[in-house]
Amino acid sequence: MAEAIPFVFNKLKYTATPFFSGTWHTNCSFLLPETMAVMTGQKRILIIEPNSRDRRELAQLLKNENYDIETAKNLSEAIKKVAEGNFDCLVMDTHLPEMKGYEAVSILRNLDPGLKIIMTTKKNTKRLEAKVRQQDIFFYFIKSFGEEELKLAIKNAFRQ
Repeated sequence: MAEAIPFVFNKLKYTATPFFSGTWHTNCSFLLPETMAVMTGQKRILIIEPNSRDRRELAQLLKNENYDIETAKNLSEAIKKVAEGNFDCLVMDTHLPEMKGYEAVSILRNLDPGLKIIMTTKKNTKRLEAKVRQQDIFFYFIKSFGEEELKLAIKNAFRQ
């Protein structure tokens, strides 16, 4: 189901001409999600998760926490969104279709140096953890630890 795009009535104007009765005109504009987030003070999070079910569940979990959420299924989509949008935090899986998530950190950092990056994985190994922790990320989340730890990490990212 598509989300509704909010719109704003900017002006209400009455116009009358000599030959016709008066009419009311409105000037309307649509607000993009990033504009709404700025106006409401919502924090914007981009989720990069190749698994569609995990992506939907994580997006819903964070929407329930009143964050403005966008998703991407791969690095290519995410790069476009980071270049266009103004995100406060990025939650990214370590296994992306194009490359490992930890290899993508430098690409995303070049687009937005201040972006808080949280890496996630379902299966952790010592080797993977060592590679991830070498990157400039805010937090490394192992999915089996539960949702509360991820929510706390995101809240902490916004406090800094």
